[in-house]
Amino acid sequence: MITLRRVGTLPVSAASGLARLGERLYVVADDELHLVSVDLDGQDPRQTPLLPGELPSTHRDRKAQKPDFESLATLPDGRLLALGSGSTERRTRAVVVTPGGPVRVVECAPLFDALAARIPELNLEGATVHGDRLVLAQRGNGAAGVSALIVLELAEVQRGLDAGVLNAMAATIVPLTLPSLDGVPLTPTDLASDGTDLWFTAAAEDSRSTYEDGAVVGSAIGRMRLDGTVLALERVSPTTKLEGLTLGADGRLHCVSDPDDRAQAAPLFVLSDAAFLLSSPA
Repeated sequence: MITLRRVGTLPVSAASGLARLGERLYVVADDELHLVSVDLDGQDPRQTPLLPGELPSTHRDRKAQKPDFESLATLPDGRLLALGSGSTERRTRAVVVTPGGPVRVVECAPLFDALAARIPELNLEGATVHGDRLVLAQRGNGAAGVSALIVLELAEVQRGLDAGVLNAMAATIVPLTLPSLDGVPLTPTDLASDGTDLWFTAAAEDSRSTYEDGAVVGSAIGRMRLDGTVLALERVSPTTKLEGLTLGADGRLHCVSDPDDRAQAAPLFVLSDAAFLLSSPA
């Protein structure tokens, strides 16, 4: 087991996707309509609106209407891509953000519908650019229990983003099998790339629904190949639902978690030395 060091508290609760650009961290929360950025210690918060309007304050209504931005990826040109999970019809939008510049909403329903025809209970919770591909993490925390990597050609994705719609496109589906923590299966919640391998977070949440939350028994950080082969995996302390990670050029790995409680602010964690993930056996 490894211990994450808490370095800050975020001005959102349901932190779900994390990306780094220079000395700033960018966070999407699955029940908010804006993007948050902070410095590497979680200070100097700034907001960028992603969608207009306001969400209801009551838990059930907010859950039903939220866009469910679960993933945040950095594109090669420095823009950020926030992706909805695709788990309901309201959750099929993406937003492309130029930091300090324009925001563009992208319709993803055609692509998500095509993926849902191949993957039961579609629930996209991670994304990263890996070479010339965009890799998505399907979190199999529903009754079907299907976790996978979804590999898309980045050039085709970028053409769709610029056109304002992601249409159905060729996708490689890589089944992903992770172990359990205390009898509860781990399912992937985010991805990051070091250029060679994929790093990932995974949570063990005792629920058979992609919609309803369950009790979280723990989380893990790991490293895998693009073919789904897990090279290293370690449980983390404290017990929390890790939902986002990003790996900086300085070797520092930042993580965020979702307390599943709007009364609690999401924590920001750092792991300064991830060497154990480079040498641990699968």
